Amino acid sequence: MYRFRTFTFLCLLICNSYNCSESEILKPMSNGKFPLDIGSHRWKSSKDCESCHKSIYQNHQKSAHANSWKDPIFLEAFQKEPRQWCLNCHAPLHSFGSNHDFKTLSNDQTLKGIWTEGVNCAVCHVRGNQIYGKQTRNDFKDHTVLGDTSFSNNSLCKNCHQFNFPEKHHPKIEYTNVIMQSTGSESETMIPSLSGTNLCVNCHLKSDHRLNGTVFDIDWMEDWKVSTLTQTIGNESIVNLTLKYPKMGHTFPTGDLFRSLIFRVYDRNQNILLEDRFEKKMRIIDLFEVRDTRLSPFISTEVSKSYIIKQVPFECELVYHLQFPIENELKSKFQDNQLHRPIFRDKCSVK
Repeated sequence: MYRFRTFTFLCLLICNSYNCSESEILKPMSNGKFPLDIGSHRWKSSKDCESCHKSIYQNHQKSAHANSWKDPIFLEAFQKEPRQWCLNCHAPLHSFGSNHDFKTLSNDQTLKGIWTEGVNCAVCHVRGNQIYGKQTRNDFKDHTVLGDTSFSNNSLCKNCHQFNFPEKHHPKIEYTNVIMQSTGSESETMIPSLSGTNLCVNCHLKSDHRLNGTVFDIDWMEDWKVSTLTQTIGNESIVNLTLKYPKMGHTFPTGDLFRSLIFRVYDRNQNILLEDRFEKKMRIIDLFEVRDTRLSPFISTEVSKSYIIKQVPFECELVYHLQFPIENELKSKFQDNQLHRPIFRDKCSVK
């Protein structure tokens, strides 16, 4: 009897973690294959929510979700590859057909459609003129809230943050079997999934829908601890890097394959003596993984590495680059703080 109860309990936990029950929120979502039709004429704009949820609205407007279409780096990339597939997640409420000239959209900053709100409140909370949330509530004046299972696991987040490389864009979008972004499943080992400690919202969604810990938010970097120590042995120097970072629910960097965490060592003339990249590198022509040196969520949140350098090191730095492979192309259009986030820079301490 005890074993049966334990088995039943585990089954219920697994169902809760992997969304065994049907979700009204997930029904119209397609993992980026189609735009999102929420089937509603009410509460389509985030502004419809502002009067009653003012602080939530204000926090959301500063978030990466609200700026998923307006983000200048995305718009620059979209001009180069103006595909409906990109729009399906960055502006999911659009209604353009697959034969639309999407390049014209990124050139026209006067567009005012609901879809320009990016991932607005309705994308996650409205279906068929009904509002959904983590649990059923009847204490709001103007509407009720129906509970939906997608808010109790990562299934909603994974719909846009977990996908494979596209194989075809026309006449319909089809995916290959090679993962392009895997943020949603990078920490889905059994125990975290069953206990709920791997939920995206545990770290990224604070009070009043304040979305934090994204490329729009640099406060989380204050918790990173970086130190270097240099030893001289004969004509060589050994630079020891110690990096302590906050516990994360995914590898780092995650998401966009252009992101890279880079440790550099400079001489007195600011020449680069060493560059070590923590990144995932894919060969696009055949979708071959060249390397994956990213920081892992499964092991200790402390990394120690040693580097042998022939010259005398002077300064060391650790920088998070958001668009590293094409950064030189973007420098004339963007400020430095839009392209990279400095985490550490100091003299290479000598022992």
